[in-house]
Amino acid sequence: MVNQPTGKKAIQTTLHVTATAPSNIALIKYWGKSDASLNWPANDSLSMTLSQAKTTTTANVQPDAKTPDAHRMAFKTTGAGTIPVRDLGKTTRYLEWLRNEVRPFGSAEGALDILTHNSFPSSCGIASSASGFAALTIAAAAAWTGTKNLDELHRLGITQDILSAWARRGSGSACRSIHGGFVHWVRGEAPTAQKVSAVFSPDHWPLADLIVLIDRGAKSISSTEGHARAFTSPLMNVRMAGLGERLKDAAQAIEMRDLERLGTIIESEAIEMHSVMMTSHPRTDYFSAPTIAFIRWLRESRAAGNLAAWFTLDAGPNPHVICRPQDAAAINAMILDKFPGSTTIHDQTGFGATLQTSQETSTRHQGDSDGY
Repeated sequence: MVNQPTGKKAIQTTLHVTATAPSNIALIKYWGKSDASLNWPANDSLSMTLSQAKTTTTANVQPDAKTPDAHRMAFKTTGAGTIPVRDLGKTTRYLEWLRNEVRPFGSAEGALDILTHNSFPSSCGIASSASGFAALTIAAAAAWTGTKNLDELHRLGITQDILSAWARRGSGSACRSIHGGFVHWVRGEAPTAQKVSAVFSPDHWPLADLIVLIDRGAKSISSTEGHARAFTSPLMNVRMAGLGERLKDAAQAIEMRDLERLGTIIESEAIEMHSVMMTSHPRTDYFSAPTIAFIRWLRESRAAGNLAAWFTLDAGPNPHVICRPQDAAAINAMILDKFPGSTTIHDQTGFGATLQTSQETSTRHQGDSDGY
C-alpha cells in the first residue's frame, strides 16, 4: 500500500492480486499417506488439470492489522454477498507456515484480506481443496512479495516447482493444480524428494470431463480421515503393488491418445480405490445409490454402443465422465435425460493456475485507522 499526502488527506493505492487455480481429476489416484503431516503420498499419481471447475482467490495486505496473523477471509457467494470463514484455524496456520517460506523472497509482512470463490460445490468430491489451496498459495505469495503475475514470481525465484511444494502442504493434490495438462506427482523416496510436473500439455490431447453432480452435499467423512484409514484395508498392499505398472499404462494411453485403453484403466482404478475405502476400518463409503445406478447405466450404454465414455470418481459420490470433446454435448444430453435430478459441469483439459492484479485507490484523512 502506498500513501501520498495531499494536505490533510492521503491517497492510498492498494494492490489486489487474484489467483485462479483449477481443480484436477486424478486418473491414477493417491490414497493413503506415508507422512500425513508433510502430505507425503503413499504412491505416485497421474491427473488431468481441469478448466471450468476452479477457485478464484483475491488477496491484499492489510498493514493496519493489530497482529501479523490477523487474516480475514470470506467466501464470495453466488449472490452479491460474502460469508466470513467461521474457523480460520487451519488456514491461518497454513498462512503463517507459508509466510516463513515466502520471507526469503520478499517482505512477507502484514495480515492478508482474502476473498475466495469456487465455481463448483465444495467438499463433495470435486477436489475443492486442491484448487483452493493452490489459489491461496499463489495469491498470498504474490500479495506478500508485491508481484503482479507469475513471471514476476518466477523472476524472484518462486517457480512452479516451489509453488507446488508450498501448495501441497495445504492440501496434497493442490500441488497438481499449479500445472496444466496431464500431471505426474512423484512421491520420491523421501518427503523432500517429491516432484510434480506436467508430462503432457493440454494441447497434446484435449479431453472433455462431464462432472455429474448427483449429490451436492458435503461428504460425511473427510478425505483427510479417509487417507488415515487406508492402510487398515486388507486390499491396500495389493493395490500398492500394481500401481506403478498401471500408471505407466495410463501414461502410454495418453501418449497414444487411446481413449478406450485409458478409460478401461481409469474405471478399474476408481473401483479399486473405493474398494480399499469400503474395506478400511472404520469403513469409508462414498458411493450412494444414485452413484451405483449411474455407473451401471454408463457401462450398459457403452456396451450397447450408445456412447464412448468412461467414468472415474475421486473421494465422493459424483462421477467424472471422460469423453472426446466432440461427443460431450450429446453425452451430456443423455445423462440429463436419464438422471433429471442431476446437474453437470461441462469441463475439459485445462492450462493450470493464473495470476493477475488490480489496484484500488482511495482517499482518507490522515490519522484515520482501519485497525481491527
